Formats: sequence, structure tokens, C-alpha cells
Amino acid sequence: MKYKAEIFDYLQFLYNTTGFNDHQLHCVIKFENKVNIRIMEKAVTVLTRTVPVLTRVYRHNNGRSYWEDTNEFELSELFKVVDDIEEFEAFTYSKTYEEAGPQIKVCLLQAESDSLSIVMNHMVTDGIGIKQCTYLLSDIYSNLIKNPEFKPENIIDGQRDFRKVLSHIPLWDKFKILFLNNKDNNQSIDYTFPMNAEEKTAPFILTHELIPDRYSSILNYCKKHTVTVNDVMLTAYFRVLSKMLGINGKPLNIPIMIDMRRYLRDKDFSTLTNLASTVIISTTVDAQENFSETLAKVCAEMKIKKNNYLGINPYIKLDTLFRICKGNLAFKILKRSLKNPNICMTNIGVLDSAKLHFEGSPVSNAFVCGSIKYRPHFQMAISSFNGRMTLSVNLYGSLQDRNNISEFFKSIDKELMCI
Repeated sequence: MKYKAEIFDYLQFLYNTTGFNDHQLHCVIKFENKVNIRIMEKAVTVLTRTVPVLTRVYRHNNGRSYWEDTNEFELSELFKVVDDIEEFEAFTYSKTYEEAGPQIKVCLLQAESDSLSIVMNHMVTDGIGIKQCTYLLSDIYSNLIKNPEFKPENIIDGQRDFRKVLSHIPLWDKFKILFLNNKDNNQSIDYTFPMNAEEKTAPFILTHELIPDRYSSILNYCKKHTVTVNDVMLTAYFRVLSKMLGINGKPLNIPIMIDMRRYLRDKDFSTLTNLASTVIISTTVDAQENFSETLAKVCAEMKIKKNNYLGINPYIKLDTLFRICKGNLAFKILKRSLKNPNICMTNIGVLDSAKLHFEGSPVSNAFVCGSIKYRPHFQMAISSFNGRMTLSVNLYGSLQDRNNISEFFKSIDKELMCI
């Protein structure tokens, strides 16, 4: 059976062809002890039957692309077991292939304390979606431990388009967003993160974990000053980048990701799709100002965005394009008009420890991050689990790039010590 491709399927597909990123999502889970290999293997299989798009293949045909059911996969393509950390890391940095499938693959590292790596095609979902699938996997695993015949009651296979996000916005507001507020997305940023010119590159995911006390301090600071964790982390990001790039007092634009499920009345996990958008936050950082002064400017900018349908602008533009221009023409216009930002940030949020529960195998830590970027593009991702925050940067880069990013993380740490 065939299923038409949605607009964000096209968009994520193009991110690879235009040299922005490899459109993959990553989740790594670390356990306190061992897991049951056979139960985990079965849980992955049950997950793919419960969320059918994970085993469909993508048939690329420009503006007339579609997904198609297939039964051609071997279990080894979905799930593998390794006992070597380097092989595990190589798996974590690897890709799914949309036109061959499957759209998810899982690797279990056997050690004194096991670890699990999940790689998923960003075309089928976003950062929230991989969290939803990970929760579902843990629920299936836990139920299979108790009952080997367990099967979830519901199949996750609803409508995948984003127009349900727009359905509650008045027509006049859509008009104003489209024609009066048209500088909210798709902007190119001239500044680039310092990277090595060496041609030989390899994919890597560099992570930096904030110590629990530091994360606790951030949460207390946010509560005391009525700001969000995202506000604080974005402020640290602005301050570090402004210093690294030597742009004292000059405007810096940073696109951040927005979960558009905020506009849905029904937020149940009934379909696996992309419902992320971007909004550009612009501010200046003066050399003499302190953290709280920069934070005030970031918060003011965020407040303006939140009061003006945060993240809706790109959705209306894409919806208008694909309604007016059909098929291949819309796809060609989209491809030609894409301007990928050189610097951006995504806060994937909290991985809920109550939902990420594997029966008999407590999770010690977990993080989620997005696609691996191609130079010169740079993104910091943030996710949290059980009192720990993990920062990550994904890149096809060199050893010197890794060193530069390590110094960047130290600078972020230093900024956060000020609060």
C-alpha cells in the first residue's frame, strides 16, 4: 500500500541533498545493569509493527514521492548486539536509508552495564517523536517481561501532515503572519562556528554532561527569576558564540526549534510525524554586560515571538506553497529557496524517567540529539534526564573540530557558573 509523502518529509529529505545534515535522530540510553537481549529484540520488532511507518520505504519522485509498505527486512537490519564500544559508537553515528529502509535501527551494547542506541530517520519524525517511540519501546519491553505474548492495543498510524496545527488559527491571523511577519524563518546567517579546513572528515557526536548540582542550580535560578531553562541555555549560547566570533555588540541571529504540538488540543501519541518548526531569536551581546543583562534581552525577544504565534510562520508559508503550486513545481521551489542556517540550537527537553522505564533494568542516563551536521553548519542540542542535562554537538568534522567543540562546551560551563 502507498501513502503520500508529507511536506516535512520533503523538507528533511532535502536537508541531506543541500548539504545541511544527514536527517537522522539519535537516542542513547545507559542502564544500571544488564537487559534481557531476547526481550529487547522482540520489543523492537513489536514496536515496528505498532508504528508501521518505521518499516515503510520512501519512493522519491520529487513532488510526487510516497511511502510504501514492505516486508523485505531481516531482523538484523532492525536490531543488533555488540560488545565493543567503538562498534557501538560507529552504529550511533550511522544512518538509516529512507529508500531502502527500515526507518529505525537499534543496537545493544553488552557490558557490565548495558547501553542502547536508537537511530531513526528524521523524515518520519522529530525530536519529540523519537522520545515517544522510546517511551513506547520501554513500555513494550516492560510488558513483555511480564507477559511474553503482550501486544499493544493501538496502532500508531494516523494522519502525518501538519495542517492540523493550522486548523485552529483564524484566517485573518494567518494572513497577517504570512504577509506582515515574513522574517521569521529561512534566513541565512553569515557567521560560522570556527572549524578546521581539513578535507578528511568523519561523523561524531560530542556530548557534555552538566553535573547534577549545576543543573539543579539552573532549575532554581529559573524558578526564582521566572524564566525558562531554554532562556538560560540560549543566553549562554549567545554569550559564548559572541565571544568566540568576536562580534561584540553586533546582532547575532540564532534559529531555535519549536515543538508545534503546543497548538494541538489532542496531544496523544496517535501518529508519528514531524511537528517541529523554527523561530529566529536575534540579540546583541556587549562585552561588559553580565549574564542577567543578556538574559533579559533574550527573554524580551522570546516574549515577542510567543505573543505572535511562535513558529507558525514557516508552516503557513509551506502550506501556501504546496496549495498553490502542485507536485514537482512546489518541490522545485522548496529546494531552490532553502537557506540553511550556519548556527542553530535545539532544546529537545526532558526525557521523562517515569515513562522511560525498562522493567528490571533501571536507566542511569539517556539523551536525545538531532542530525549530524555537514560543515560549516553547527548546532547545539540539549536534553535532560533524571536531574542530568546533556549538551551535544553532531558534526562530520575533523579532530581539530572536536577540540574546538570541547573548548566550546567548557565556555558554556563557565557561563552557567555565573548564575
